[in-house]
Amino acid sequence: MAFTLRLHLHFFLSAGLRRLSAANHLAAARPAPPSFRGAFALPFDPGQFALVSGRDVSAETAVLLHHLARRLGDTPPPPPPAADPQLLFEIARLNKVALFLPRDPQALPEGCAPLRGWLDAMRLKTMTMNRRSLKAGAEVAGLLAAAGIAHVQFKGPLQQLALYGDANAKPVGDVDLLVAEADGPRVRGLLEAAGFRAQGGRLAGWWWRSLGELHFAREALGPVVDLHHRVQQPGSPDPRRIGAFLDNAVPMDFEGKVIPVLSASDRCLLAAISVVKALFGREPCAGYLMDLRASLALLSPDEAKALPRLAAEQGLTETLGFASHALDAVFAGLSARSFAIGGNPLPLPADKLRRMLVTPWDAGIDWPRRRSVLWALCGRAPLRYARETARAARSEAYRRSLGLALSRQATTAEGSRP
Repeated sequence: MAFTLRLHLHFFLSAGLRRLSAANHLAAARPAPPSFRGAFALPFDPGQFALVSGRDVSAETAVLLHHLARRLGDTPPPPPPAADPQLLFEIARLNKVALFLPRDPQALPEGCAPLRGWLDAMRLKTMTMNRRSLKAGAEVAGLLAAAGIAHVQFKGPLQQLALYGDANAKPVGDVDLLVAEADGPRVRGLLEAAGFRAQGGRLAGWWWRSLGELHFAREALGPVVDLHHRVQQPGSPDPRRIGAFLDNAVPMDFEGKVIPVLSASDRCLLAAISVVKALFGREPCAGYLMDLRASLALLSPDEAKALPRLAAEQGLTETLGFASHALDAVFAGLSARSFAIGGNPLPLPADKLRRMLVTPWDAGIDWPRRRSVLWALCGRAPLRYARETARAARSEAYRRSLGLALSRQATTAEGSRP
């Protein structure tokens, strides 16, 4: 999902959570207020926090969370009476939830009437993007089904349709596709035969072997196919059996074509994984929290009862526990319902956790040490902790070796010029 992911994984030496520059989707354009950045910018480059960094955004954050709670069926207390429309839009955009804000100026604080035009423009662009993503996803699903390759698509417009009844709730610039690692070469061949080309250049091997994904593009403005055989980054707890996501896939129809998607329970686990990934990356993640809440709310009683067992089988008990408790912390005072599952491996004050997950650019946050977070999410199990730290170290060493080799090649080429 990321075009510009740079891993700095010396977490066992660091004093706090180090920033990962991660872009998980192409953000929809904002419609031309004077200080807004350009269209389809990649979020979470540090420069993209320029509008909100150093600003008091407490009122805008409260307004945003109020409307997110209402979107999920809660009846929260009234939000602050005034907010800066640009700051509100920017916080919502960075958290990938801008289109959950109401269009009606009467439902927004004083001074926020300009939001309607910006949201309308974003909605139109999102409809175009998501339509392309759906068509590409259906095409790829057909190719893999014809070849007899087990696969599942996750996130994306179909998940939005299942969770929110709207395939255009969030802008989507890619097709996330999960396959078994052994099937990766065959899938790559099918994608290339269909006109897609692997991205990443000389670092493509590192993307696939270390990060567990590789990106394929066919046209400049078209959707990117993100081919995965893993769903978590090195240095974070990984599911024990990725094949279970494939085994549990359920069919979903798009214009007469069947596309396998995650089961309801696996959708919860993946949303929890995404929250943890965002925590490590200092990425705003209200969108992932919304997905987790909506996914949990849609579980049947039997599915809800079985979810802790499924998480334990995948080694994700602590991941689900943290993410679900974080959900309650972020919506504290806004929702009467609790979605916490099991114990909380990383108990933090609700206000601090809300800032970490919704406004992580806040310079006043006292971030916990990365190794402490990983230790907690590994269930304080020494062997698992050691395995995850080793996986992160190998990934970083591999990336650095490739970077050094490329640097030497460039130097040699420069020196050989007449």
